[in-house]
Amino acid sequence: MHTDYMQGMITKHEDLLGTLVHDVAHLLRHDIDRRVKAHNLTRVKWLALGIIEQRPNITQKDLAGELELGTASVGRLVDRLETRGFIERIPAAYDRRVNCLRLMPEASSLLDELRNVATEMKNDALKGLSEEEVAAVNTALLKIKQNLKG
Repeated sequence: MHTDYMQGMITKHEDLLGTLVHDVAHLLRHDIDRRVKAHNLTRVKWLALGIIEQRPNITQKDLAGELELGTASVGRLVDRLETRGFIERIPAAYDRRVNCLRLMPEASSLLDELRNVATEMKNDALKGLSEEEVAAVNTALLKIKQNLKG
């Protein structure tokens, strides 16, 4: 019966690329969370702050799209970031039901500190790879991402 169930399923050995991409993504997420834990952050909070820094006055809806999360999840995330004094919500001039997000000075200082964390993490993850190898991996993964997006 077990073999019938397994028939047609892809195993780790048959899908080495998929397994490696999954494993690397999983390890990166855990490494980031470990490195930012001392700052009482998570990878998603850090990413959200970085996006808001790059796109001042981004709407919550657009932030949800950038993070590839639901609007309710992002609403809770924004609540937590606002409570910590990292961001402020500003009603959009064109529609007071829409909130735009702006970084507060405390978050800017934190992001400056975390740039070193990002550099260390990148250096650790890419240790032993040449610039050409890194460029090839980036190019291949971008192509795969585009193929899967349709």
